[in-house]
Amino acid sequence: MVATLLSRDVAVLTNAIAFNFLLCLFPLLLVLVAAAQRLQGSRAGTALLVLLTELIPFDQEALAASVRSFTKLARGLEVFSLLLIVWGSSGIFIPVEMALARVWGGRPPRNFWMSRGLAFLMTVAGGLAALGSIALTLTVRGYGREWPTLTSYAAKVTAFLLTYALFFLIYRVIPSVSVGSRVALRAALWSGVAWEGVKYLFVAKLGQMNLRAFYGPLAFSVSLVLWAYVSSLVLIFGALMAPVTSPRR
Repeated sequence: MVATLLSRDVAVLTNAIAFNFLLCLFPLLLVLVAAAQRLQGSRAGTALLVLLTELIPFDQEALAASVRSFTKLARGLEVFSLLLIVWGSSGIFIPVEMALARVWGGRPPRNFWMSRGLAFLMTVAGGLAALGSIALTLTVRGYGREWPTLTSYAAKVTAFLLTYALFFLIYRVIPSVSVGSRVALRAALWSGVAWEGVKYLFVAKLGQMNLRAFYGPLAFSVSLVLWAYVSSLVLIFGALMAPVTSPRR
Protein backbone atom coordinates (compact mmCIF):
# COMPACT_ATOMS: atom_id res chain seq x y z
CA MET A 1 0.00 0.00 0.00
CA VAL A 2 2.70 2.50 0.99
CA ALA A 3 4.70 1.58 -2.11
CA THR A 4 1.70 2.38 -4.31
CA LEU A 5 1.01 5.72 -2.61
CA LEU A 6 4.67 6.74 -2.97
CA SER A 7 5.19 5.36 -6.48
CA ARG A 8 6.31 7.66 -9.29
CA ASP A 9 3.13 7.13 -11.35
CA VAL A 10 0.86 8.04 -8.45
CA ALA A 11 3.01 11.09 -7.62
CA VAL A 12 2.69 12.41 -11.18
CA LEU A 13 -1.06 11.83 -11.27
CA THR A 14 -1.77 13.35 -7.85
CA ASN A 15 0.26 16.44 -8.75
CA ALA A 16 -1.80 16.81 -11.93
CA ILE A 17 -5.00 16.50 -9.90
CA ALA A 18 -3.82 19.13 -7.42
CA PHE A 19 -2.87 21.78 -9.97
CA ASN A 20 -6.04 21.32 -12.03
CA PHE A 21 -8.06 21.53 -8.82
CA LEU A 22 -6.63 25.01 -8.29
CA LEU A 23 -7.57 25.93 -11.87
CA CYS A 24 -11.18 24.78 -11.41
CA LEU A 25 -11.86 25.75 -7.80
CA PHE A 26 -12.55 29.47 -8.10
CA PRO A 27 -14.58 29.29 -11.35
CA LEU A 28 -16.65 26.53 -9.74
CA LEU A 29 -17.18 28.62 -6.61
CA LEU A 30 -18.25 31.57 -8.75
CA VAL A 31 -20.84 29.44 -10.58
CA LEU A 32 -22.05 27.98 -7.26
CA VAL A 33 -22.44 31.46 -5.77
CA ALA A 34 -24.44 32.64 -8.79
CA ALA A 35 -26.68 29.56 -8.77
CA ALA A 36 -27.19 29.64 -5.01
CA GLN A 37 -28.11 33.33 -5.08
CA ARG A 38 -30.76 32.72 -7.71
CA LEU A 39 -32.23 29.71 -5.96
CA GLN A 40 -31.84 30.61 -2.29
CA GLY A 41 -31.21 34.36 -2.00
CA SER A 42 -28.48 36.38 -0.33
CA ARG A 43 -28.05 33.99 2.60
CA ALA A 44 -26.60 31.39 0.23
CA GLY A 45 -23.18 33.05 0.21
CA THR A 46 -22.96 32.76 3.99
CA ALA A 47 -24.03 29.12 3.91
CA LEU A 48 -21.49 28.37 1.17
CA LEU A 49 -18.75 29.96 3.25
CA VAL A 50 -19.73 27.94 6.32
CA LEU A 51 -19.55 24.76 4.23
CA LEU A 52 -16.25 25.74 2.65
CA THR A 53 -14.57 26.30 5.99
CA GLU A 54 -15.12 22.59 6.69
CA LEU A 55 -13.92 21.46 3.27
CA ILE A 56 -10.97 23.88 3.08
CA PRO A 57 -10.07 24.30 6.77
CA PHE A 58 -7.38 27.00 6.56
CA ASP A 59 -6.92 30.67 5.61
CA GLN A 60 -10.58 31.36 6.25
CA GLU A 61 -10.11 35.12 5.81
CA ALA A 62 -8.81 34.66 2.26
CA LEU A 63 -11.62 32.23 1.56
CA ALA A 64 -14.23 34.66 2.89
CA ALA A 65 -12.78 37.49 0.79
CA SER A 66 -13.02 35.32 -2.33
CA VAL A 67 -16.66 34.40 -1.67
CA ARG A 68 -17.56 38.05 -1.02
CA SER A 69 -15.96 39.12 -4.31
CA PHE A 70 -17.81 36.35 -6.15
CA THR A 71 -21.15 37.67 -4.90
CA LYS A 72 -20.42 40.88 -6.84
CA LEU A 73 -18.92 39.29 -9.96
CA ALA A 74 -20.91 36.08 -10.24
CA ARG A 75 -23.49 37.16 -12.79
CA GLY A 76 -20.96 38.65 -15.18
CA LEU A 77 -18.46 35.81 -15.48
CA GLU A 78 -20.58 32.65 -15.44
CA VAL A 79 -19.95 31.70 -19.09
CA PHE A 80 -16.19 32.21 -18.82
CA SER A 81 -16.16 30.25 -15.56
CA LEU A 82 -18.05 27.37 -17.18
CA LEU A 83 -15.48 27.23 -19.98
CA LEU A 84 -12.67 27.01 -17.43
CA ILE A 85 -14.53 24.27 -15.57
CA VAL A 86 -15.07 22.25 -18.77
CA TRP A 87 -11.38 22.54 -19.59
CA GLY A 88 -9.98 21.97 -16.12
CA SER A 89 -12.33 19.24 -14.89
CA SER A 90 -10.88 16.74 -17.35
CA GLY A 91 -7.46 17.55 -15.92
CA ILE A 92 -8.78 16.33 -12.58
CA PHE A 93 -10.86 13.30 -13.49
CA ILE A 94 -8.65 11.83 -16.23
CA PRO A 95 -5.71 11.51 -13.78
CA VAL A 96 -8.18 10.16 -11.19
CA GLU A 97 -9.24 7.49 -13.69
CA MET A 98 -5.60 6.61 -14.36
CA ALA A 99 -4.74 6.52 -10.65
CA LEU A 100 -7.66 4.22 -9.84
CA ALA A 101 -6.66 2.00 -12.75
CA ARG A 102 -3.24 1.78 -11.11
CA VAL A 103 -4.96 0.36 -8.00
CA TRP A 104 -7.90 -1.60 -9.41
CA GLY A 105 -6.77 -2.32 -12.97
CA GLY A 106 -9.29 -2.12 -15.80
CA ARG A 107 -9.81 -1.69 -19.48
CA PRO A 108 -7.76 0.72 -21.65
CA PRO A 109 -8.47 4.39 -20.84
CA ARG A 110 -11.55 6.01 -22.40
CA ASN A 111 -11.11 8.16 -25.47
CA PHE A 112 -10.47 11.88 -25.09
CA TRP A 113 -14.01 13.15 -25.68
CA MET A 114 -15.66 10.50 -23.55
CA SER A 115 -13.29 11.27 -20.68
CA ARG A 116 -13.89 15.01 -21.03
CA GLY A 117 -17.66 14.55 -21.15
CA LEU A 118 -17.63 12.29 -18.11
CA ALA A 119 -15.44 14.77 -16.24
CA PHE A 120 -17.89 17.58 -16.96
CA LEU A 121 -20.86 15.46 -15.85
CA MET A 122 -19.04 14.61 -12.62
CA THR A 123 -18.39 18.31 -12.03
CA VAL A 124 -22.08 19.08 -12.59
CA ALA A 125 -23.04 16.29 -10.18
CA GLY A 126 -20.60 17.65 -7.59
CA GLY A 127 -22.01 21.15 -8.05
CA LEU A 128 -25.57 19.92 -7.57
CA ALA A 129 -24.49 18.04 -4.45
CA ALA A 130 -22.89 21.24 -3.17
CA LEU A 131 -26.09 23.21 -3.82
CA GLY A 132 -28.03 20.56 -1.93
CA SER A 133 -25.57 20.85 0.94
CA ILE A 134 -25.99 24.64 0.97
CA ALA A 135 -29.77 24.22 1.12
CA LEU A 136 -29.44 21.73 3.98
CA THR A 137 -27.09 24.07 5.86
CA LEU A 138 -29.53 26.97 5.45
CA THR A 139 -32.43 24.83 6.66
CA VAL A 140 -30.61 23.65 9.77
CA ARG A 141 -29.28 27.14 10.55
CA GLY A 142 -32.88 28.34 10.51
CA TYR A 143 -33.42 26.39 13.75
CA GLY A 144 -30.46 28.04 15.48
CA ARG A 145 -32.52 29.48 18.34
CA GLU A 146 -34.42 26.28 19.08
CA TRP A 147 -31.50 23.85 18.73
CA PRO A 148 -28.20 25.76 18.93
CA THR A 149 -26.15 22.58 19.48
CA LEU A 150 -27.59 21.00 16.36
CA THR A 151 -26.84 24.12 14.36
CA SER A 152 -23.22 24.23 15.53
CA TYR A 153 -22.60 20.76 14.14
CA ALA A 154 -24.69 21.19 10.99
CA ALA A 155 -21.82 22.36 8.79
CA LYS A 156 -19.56 19.51 9.92
CA VAL A 157 -22.19 16.86 9.26
CA THR A 158 -23.18 18.39 5.92
CA ALA A 159 -19.56 18.65 4.80
CA PHE A 160 -18.91 15.02 5.75
CA LEU A 161 -22.01 13.85 3.85
CA LEU A 162 -20.95 15.89 0.82
CA THR A 163 -17.42 14.48 0.95
CA TYR A 164 -18.72 10.93 1.32
CA ALA A 165 -21.11 11.38 -1.61
CA LEU A 166 -18.36 12.77 -3.85
CA PHE A 167 -15.99 9.93 -2.97
CA PHE A 168 -18.75 7.41 -3.71
CA LEU A 169 -19.54 8.98 -7.10
CA ILE A 170 -15.88 8.97 -8.07
CA TYR A 171 -15.37 5.32 -7.09
CA ARG A 172 -18.62 4.22 -8.73
CA VAL A 173 -18.43 6.12 -12.01
CA ILE A 174 -14.87 7.11 -12.88
CA PRO A 175 -12.90 3.80 -12.94
CA SER A 176 -12.70 1.92 -16.24
CA VAL A 177 -12.90 -1.33 -14.27
CA SER A 178 -16.32 -2.53 -13.08
CA VAL A 179 -16.87 -1.33 -9.51
CA GLY A 180 -19.96 -2.45 -7.59
CA SER A 181 -21.91 -0.19 -5.26
CA ARG A 182 -20.79 -2.08 -2.15
CA VAL A 183 -17.12 -1.68 -3.05
CA ALA A 184 -17.65 2.02 -3.83
CA LEU A 185 -19.49 2.55 -0.54
CA ARG A 186 -16.75 0.80 1.42
CA ALA A 187 -13.99 2.74 -0.31
CA ALA A 188 -15.89 6.02 0.23
CA LEU A 189 -16.26 5.24 3.93
CA TRP A 190 -12.53 4.61 4.28
CA SER A 191 -11.73 7.81 2.38
CA GLY A 192 -14.30 9.94 4.20
CA VAL A 193 -13.10 8.92 7.65
CA ALA A 194 -9.41 9.18 6.67
CA TRP A 195 -10.02 12.58 5.06
CA GLU A 196 -11.56 13.92 8.27
CA GLY A 197 -8.58 12.75 10.31
CA VAL A 198 -6.02 14.01 7.80
CA LYS A 199 -7.78 17.39 7.70
CA TYR A 200 -6.93 18.19 11.31
CA LEU A 201 -3.37 16.90 10.95
CA PHE A 202 -2.89 18.98 7.80
CA VAL A 203 -4.09 22.16 9.50
CA ALA A 204 -1.74 21.55 12.44
CA LYS A 205 1.27 20.97 10.17
CA LEU A 206 0.35 23.84 7.86
CA GLY A 207 0.68 26.28 10.74
CA GLN A 208 4.20 24.98 11.42
CA MET A 209 5.29 25.31 7.77
CA ASN A 210 4.89 29.12 7.72
CA LEU A 211 4.26 29.21 3.97
CA ARG A 212 3.60 32.94 4.01
CA ALA A 213 7.26 33.59 4.83
CA PHE A 214 8.30 31.75 1.65
CA TYR A 215 5.47 32.52 -0.79
CA GLY A 216 4.02 35.79 0.51
CA PRO A 217 0.58 36.49 -1.06
CA LEU A 218 0.74 33.17 -2.94
CA ALA A 219 0.71 31.17 0.30
CA PHE A 220 -3.05 30.54 0.10
CA SER A 221 -2.77 29.12 -3.42
CA VAL A 222 0.14 26.90 -2.39
CA SER A 223 -1.89 25.67 0.59
CA LEU A 224 -4.78 24.79 -1.73
CA VAL A 225 -2.48 22.79 -4.01
CA LEU A 226 -1.01 20.92 -1.05
CA TRP A 227 -4.49 20.18 0.33
CA ALA A 228 -5.65 18.90 -3.05
CA TYR A 229 -2.54 16.71 -3.27
CA VAL A 230 -3.14 15.23 0.18
CA SER A 231 -6.84 14.71 -0.62
CA SER A 232 -5.96 12.85 -3.83
CA LEU A 233 -3.71 10.53 -1.82
CA VAL A 234 -6.65 9.88 0.51
CA LEU A 235 -8.74 9.01 -2.55
CA ILE A 236 -6.20 6.40 -3.62
CA PHE A 237 -5.93 5.12 -0.05
CA GLY A 238 -9.66 4.44 -0.01
CA ALA A 239 -9.38 2.44 -3.23
CA LEU A 240 -6.52 0.41 -1.79
CA MET A 241 -8.61 -0.44 1.28
CA ALA A 242 -11.52 -1.77 -0.81
CA PRO A 243 -10.26 -4.12 -3.53
CA VAL A 244 -12.58 -4.86 -6.41
CA THR A 245 -13.96 -8.39 -6.12
CA SER A 246 -17.39 -8.22 -7.74
CA PRO A 247 -18.83 -6.99 -11.03
CA ARG A 248 -20.85 -3.80 -11.40
CA ARG A 249 -24.47 -4.12 -10.35
